[in-house]
Amino acid sequence: MLDGTPEGWYYFVLLVVFAIMAVVWIGFARFSMARIERQMKKDGVKRQSSWDGVGLRVLWYASAIAFPVGIFNQANDPLIDVPTVRRYSTRFDRYLGWALMISGLIFLAIVLLGGFFFNLD
Repeated sequence: MLDGTPEGWYYFVLLVVFAIMAVVWIGFARFSMARIERQMKKDGVKRQSSWDGVGLRVLWYASAIAFPVGIFNQANDPLIDVPTVRRYSTRFDRYLGWALMISGLIFLAIVLLGGFFFNLD
C-alpha cells in the first residue's frame, strides 16, 4: 500500500482517517448516545428514533450536540428532538460529537479529492 507513489500515500492516509473516524463513531455511539438514551428512558422520555438500520442515528445525535441550533441544526428535526438531546448532553459528548463531525468531513473530502485526482472508479 505504501509504495511511495501518490496513490499509495493516498490509500494510506485514507485508511488512517477511516480508522480514526470509525473509533470516534463507535466511541460516540457507546459512550454518548447510549448514555443519553438511557437517561432519557429513565426520565420517561420516549426514544428519539425507533429505527436505525445502518447506524446513521449516531450522526443525527452528533450533529444535534455539536452544532448550535440554527440553519444546519434545526430544532424541529423530524428524526430527533434536538433540544431534548442537547439538554441531556455533556461537555464530553460535545467533544466527541465535534470529533465525529470533523473526522467524517475530512474522510469525505479525502474520498472526493482522491476520486478527482486519481480518477478512482
